[in-house]
Amino acid sequence: MQQNSEHVDITLETMIFDLDSGDQETQEQTFTGEWTKKGDIDVLRYKEVIEEAGIIQNMIMIRPERVSIKRTGAIQMNQQFQLGQKTENIYQHMHGNIHMETFVESITFTEDTMPRMLEMNYTMKLNGQIERKHQLKLQFSIK
Repeated sequence: MQQNSEHVDITLETMIFDLDSGDQETQEQTFTGEWTKKGDIDVLRYKEVIEEAGIIQNMIMIRPERVSIKRTGAIQMNQQFQLGQKTENIYQHMHGNIHMETFVESITFTEDTMPRMLEMNYTMKLNGQIERKHQLKLQFSIK
């Protein structure tokens, strides 16, 4: 069965909270991509260009209680966000590899209206260092 894709505008906001210092980092990015709905799975695909690294292909698969982010190209990563579970992966980029441990506290996906909105709260450790809280907000709507 052929799946139809729609062109979408994507806004991705990430916030990182350092629990020790109280510092907060916020980053917001916008992209144009494609969205496909396959059963209970929403799939987003978009390209990202990082000046010092090159082109990165991104694919985000949103399922009930689980989100997968796969990045290929100049940066490679296959990260799983599983509600209530610890997951691990390797983030590969031009300066080396980073071991990531993630524990997802909440996943909320509003899928019955446009724009669709994904929100995740999780903690993450990079290379076994200090754990930091993360919040990801992803919103997309048909162009």
